[in-house]
Amino acid sequence: MSTSNDSFRSRFGYHPCDFATWQKLRSLKKCYWQTVKDFHRWWRWQRKRRENRRGPEPKFCPVFVLDTPWFRPRRVHGQEAVRNYPKTLVDHGILELLAAARQPQADPPDPFDESRLRLIEKLYAAAAAWL
Repeated sequence: MSTSNDSFRSRFGYHPCDFATWQKLRSLKKCYWQTVKDFHRWWRWQRKRRENRRGPEPKFCPVFVLDTPWFRPRRVHGQEAVRNYPKTLVDHGILELLAAARQPQADPPDPFDESRLRLIEKLYAAAAAWL
């Protein structure tokens, strides 16, 4: 149900997107966290020597992975360190959009703009094609 400013009302309050968009965001969040898991499995496989690798190379969804190096800060035995990954994981803002969409509000919020909706559609189509 749409109001005059295109916010969507549920029985709990107002949301910035409709239910179909929320389901796509939820599916993208699930795909993102599966990609995080698969990426780290790939990284464990990748950093081994060739003769110690067993089985085929693990696959991950390329929608959430960029080919730029990722220098991730961490702490090892109380000292600052950096872990160097050959690829970068990125969520494209999906987690923030889902958090905004799932939390009902008492007043109608600003709806998602066209650029965000296009991004959601593009990522959803790419993730669905990969699956």
